[in-house]
Amino acid sequence: MAEALVLAAFALSLAVGIAFGLSLLVPLACGLALFVGYGLHRGHRLGELLRVAARGPLSIGRVLVLFVVIGMLTASWRAAGTIPAVTCLSVRLVSPSTLPLASFVLCGLMSTMTGSSFAASATVGVVCMTIATAMRADVLIVGGAIISGSFLGDRCSPMSSTAMLVSTITHSSLRENLGRMLRISVVPVVACALIYAALGPAAGGAGMAPSFRGSFATSFDLSWYVLAPIALVLVLSLAKLSVLRTMLASLASALLLCVFAQHVPLGELPGILLFGFRTSNLAIGRMVNGGGVLSMTEIALIVAVASSYSGLFEETGLLRGIRAFVRRLAGRTTPFAGVLVTSVVTACIACDQVVSLMLTAQLCDEIEGDGSALALDLSSSAAIIPAVIPWTTSCVGLCAFVGMPTGSAAYAFLCMLIPLWTLVVSLWQRRHPGFALQRGGRVLGLDARDDARLIGHEVPAKLAEAS
Repeated sequence: MAEALVLAAFALSLAVGIAFGLSLLVPLACGLALFVGYGLHRGHRLGELLRVAARGPLSIGRVLVLFVVIGMLTASWRAAGTIPAVTCLSVRLVSPSTLPLASFVLCGLMSTMTGSSFAASATVGVVCMTIATAMRADVLIVGGAIISGSFLGDRCSPMSSTAMLVSTITHSSLRENLGRMLRISVVPVVACALIYAALGPAAGGAGMAPSFRGSFATSFDLSWYVLAPIALVLVLSLAKLSVLRTMLASLASALLLCVFAQHVPLGELPGILLFGFRTSNLAIGRMVNGGGVLSMTEIALIVAVASSYSGLFEETGLLRGIRAFVRRLAGRTTPFAGVLVTSVVTACIACDQVVSLMLTAQLCDEIEGDGSALALDLSSSAAIIPAVIPWTTSCVGLCAFVGMPTGSAAYAFLCMLIPLWTLVVSLWQRRHPGFALQRGGRVLGLDARDDARLIGHEVPAKLAEAS
């Protein structure tokens, strides 16, 4: 009974916080107090509870460092003219009949390069919606394409803080996870592209796409070499350089471009890296302003506070009853089905992608035999499902950035197809034992760790060796 009351109070604090527009840190702090209070009720000492809570933030130091670097990188790309140049190139590919497909592809490319759904939506997404409005196109369909493309990279880009968080909470390899995520996403991505291509003639309006080159050219040098920071990310990622080194190399090249191509005074660079880039050109400010270390402060604090829940849940046994239910559900269906249902519930209650990921990982950590298998499940469920729930911060924030109705979430097909496809694959595995070790399973990025028969058990040595 006490467990249900504590979780209900936490859900209520989240709902109140969202309703009143409070920072997510407020309900998360309330949750921390509730969980500590529950521990005291169960007879644990305060000092002991605080120690286990502190283990979470201390264990994700590397992720917090990456947040800082990402903040500097997104600001430097703006100041270096990289994002404006990509935006100008993107517009050339757009026509009325291809607008939904182009929006999906362009936002997908930008989110993959930046690792952020918000960065993609606030740059190319704004451009695509501006074009849609100018053409009098269906903004709901175009908006859905923007959401789909924006969450493509947010889920599986080497620059993605979401991918880093998934790897951290599952204690798995980021690089390995990214490869597996990409392979299992091929079918949903192709299907999504075909859907938007088919909807193009119906969604497209009339008129020509506006040109932004003139507006950008007054503030930036848009020569080909300003694309160097993005090219470095692509090349170094293929060369399997670490994510941190790749980002630092891209950051260094962007800073050189800031000074020598865009003629930014050296004294202004620290401010840009810390506070973000701001242009004096009001006509393009909405598309290029942003980034900076401070822009990552809230998400870093959210992750730090949410990560403290792990130790408290384990120490107090708060989620033991729910874990048992999830385990029974997974046993009757598949491990991914258990993760998927849990993801939908936590996303609806928590109203936030990060919290949904953290809670789902806590509740489902016993139904997969390996952290990498759980990471693949999370990336196909809790990482993207919040995008299609209209009251989550992911959906509301992204729609606010672009200036589109939240009803666009109904057309974010990729965020629905990936969970459904992964569910189909998991059910196929259930009916065909050993599929994960066969050629078809390997093409999809599966291996012995994803065997649907393994629920809460270690991967047998023979299977592990075969993988």
